Amino acid sequence: MLVSMRLSEKYDVPAELELLYDFVNSLDRRRYVENGVAHAGSDEIDTPRRLEAWMRERGLLQRGGHVDAGDHRAALELRQALRDFLLNPPEDRPQAREAARHLTAASRKFPLMLAVADKGAVELVPVPGSNALGRVLGQMIGLAEMGRLARLKTCASDECHWIFFDRSKPANRHWCSSSICGNRQKTRAYRVRQRRAS
Repeated sequence: MLVSMRLSEKYDVPAELELLYDFVNSLDRRRYVENGVAHAGSDEIDTPRRLEAWMRERGLLQRGGHVDAGDHRAALELRQALRDFLLNPPEDRPQAREAARHLTAASRKFPLMLAVADKGAVELVPVPGSNALGRVLGQMIGLAEMGRLARLKTCASDECHWIFFDRSKPANRHWCSSSICGNRQKTRAYRVRQRRAS
């Protein structure tokens, strides 16, 4: 079986964010042309079977565990709620009441509890018997507690909307890639200014 590189590895995101990053970007809606080749978006978890494989690959399913249609619906709802919330720029998230309500409702299906490790470290983990995708929420909470949730952003390009981790010192990036999405947006803005000037 050919195992592809995880997105979190390809884009070198911090370890405390890997699962959340891979989950929200399991839906790729990018649609642009690069070097004459159209990027075809995809959905890594579009069926219960594919979600099961995705979860198994990340150690989220116990041996013999499976994903049913209800689990699949809940996962898709959670992913969309996370994406809708992250679509808001960090400074607008406190006012994004509808996105926050949607995320709160979707997260109810993934109960968490506190776990204390042998060396005293604490983390939020899924309640036994519940869906292990609750770990995604645990990572989001951890990111917020570290003051780094504002660095998780949605690319401002209408052709992209990729969720990315802003590593810039001032945390002011708007695009997932300055060389691709940033250049496209700047070129478009330049052309608009040129047309207005003529």
